[in-house]
Amino acid sequence: MAESDLFFRIKAGQEILASHGLPGRNLLSFTYPDHPDIDAAWLFEVAAAALHARGGFSAVVVAKTVVLLAAFAAAFWLCRRRGAGAVASALALAAAAYVGRERFVERPHIFSLLGAVGLLAAIDALTASAGRRAARVAIATCAGVVLWANLHAGAFVAPLVLACAAAGVRLDGTGAARRLGLTALGAAGAVFATPIGAGLFGYLRLHLTLPALHPVDEFRAPSWLSDPALFVYCAGLVVSAAVTWRRRPAWTSLLPALVFAALAVRSVRFAADVALVTAPLLAVSLTVVADRLRARWPRLLPEPIPSVGVVALIAGLAVGPRVAGSGGRGIDLDTRELPLSAIAFVNAHGLRDRMYNDFETGSYLLFDPAGGYPRHRVFVDPRLPAYPAAFHRLLGRGDLTRAEWNAAMDGYGVETALLSYAGVNRRVAWWDPERWALVFREADARVFVRRLPRFAPLIASREIPATFAFSPQEGNATVPLAARPTSSPVPDCEWQRRLGDLTFELDGTPSPRTLAAYDRALAAPAGCLLAADEARLTAWLGAVALGVGRAADALALFDRALARGDGELATLTNRAVALEGLRRTGDAVAAWDAVIARAGTSPLAARARARRAHLLGE
Repeated sequence: MAESDLFFRIKAGQEILASHGLPGRNLLSFTYPDHPDIDAAWLFEVAAAALHARGGFSAVVVAKTVVLLAAFAAAFWLCRRRGAGAVASALALAAAAYVGRERFVERPHIFSLLGAVGLLAAIDALTASAGRRAARVAIATCAGVVLWANLHAGAFVAPLVLACAAAGVRLDGTGAARRLGLTALGAAGAVFATPIGAGLFGYLRLHLTLPALHPVDEFRAPSWLSDPALFVYCAGLVVSAAVTWRRRPAWTSLLPALVFAALAVRSVRFAADVALVTAPLLAVSLTVVADRLRARWPRLLPEPIPSVGVVALIAGLAVGPRVAGSGGRGIDLDTRELPLSAIAFVNAHGLRDRMYNDFETGSYLLFDPAGGYPRHRVFVDPRLPAYPAAFHRLLGRGDLTRAEWNAAMDGYGVETALLSYAGVNRRVAWWDPERWALVFREADARVFVRRLPRFAPLIASREIPATFAFSPQEGNATVPLAARPTSSPVPDCEWQRRLGDLTFELDGTPSPRTLAAYDRALAAPAGCLLAADEARLTAWLGAVALGVGRAADALALFDRALARGDGELATLTNRAVALEGLRRTGDAVAAWDAVIARAGTSPLAARARARRAHLLGE
């Protein structure tokens, strides 16, 4: 389970179950706690929370799979009902599944996939029936829309699809336009039979305006580079339809599909919907094409070959990636995208109260068993309607200066910050080191704290001497800070030592800037550095000097390390080698004796005895 939205869905469901009602306000965030929270998927959230309470993430994943299987089983039945062959139906639905695979996640949208197929089935039933049976179908359809609307706001398409079907029936002249029109009116009322009622308009309006305020990948228009499968699928649908529709098309089937097509043109999040609802059209067209080919060339497609081929294709597409990516753990939470080490750090050091977090991380922070809501609120999370347009506009801007960003953080009372995806997240570069201290830098996460008196001990022990610079071409680059910020409580010598550690990590070698930083650290008055740090540093610099043939400098550094309490066997060994290089035979013999005394029965002891014997001419 790698769907980050599920975390806030479970948390919202838990709160609904605990309070026996929808909060109506953005209680989960400290930035806008009184802003209306339009929850259009409350029933999904309650179900997700109940499932998680009983079976963890695996129960939610299994339930999602059941819903998707129901949607595709219903779509297969619909294909067959409309006259498509079994092979053509399976092939069309496999193609639709491939197009929409990224949307098959633990989110309310899966019920819109099931609802869309249910609408097509209802249209067929209303077109083919009359009298009381038609009335029962219409009532069942409206009831289904009520359930759908409480699971996901995607139910708004129901009246549009039914109205288009009514228009299609009118164009086809089949005589069921009135029944479909009345059902469309009933569905229009049914979509408002939810706790948010007319708030649905505001919810949908936000999704129209949000892409201009805060770019989100799933709201972008599809493109060939990003969504080639969708374009290939649509091209296949158009070509097969053009080949088979020699007369005018069946508008009753075509117009409802065009509703989803229009939505998909605007937002790629509807790619799965349009592929699934057009799969019956594709299946029927493929069946006609296959029948024509078989009639013209009877031996071209013997009966078993298409069935075996499609079964093998679907089995390969389904089983192959799972066998290749199996970790042997069964169904579980995928934690690879979660900055768990950074979250543990901020929890351990009490940094959660007024903490900035990225949009992507907020969902898990709400759910986090160690520090989620109600213990802590978040800066932002993926509940888009729970935040005003001005907030989305701020988070959507990529041209802010550090001064503008710091002013915004001051306005929200932010005191700490946890940022993920640090390699490409431009906001990482907006934290002014004069006002914010970098105290955590690990994997793809960064943690900053405001330079406040109560954070001074943490900054003194953890501050990393770095800031960041962002460019669209390279992403974020770590920029070492040679000069200590004026308000940092870190001593100058310690700052330079940490600077040397950082530059060595960045350069991967004892570069001139690393050695210069360490030299500045060691040039400080005695006692500035901790004895253990000074001993480690001087021993390391001694090894570097010894490696480039500067034995005298190395010996002085080893002696300083020993004086500061370094008792490492490597330091004693390097000192003996330095004394040999300086041709101080007596001192070298004594140094090798010290190594032999410490090395015990290890291979190093044998080599030390050999060196000692060589020096004594034995």
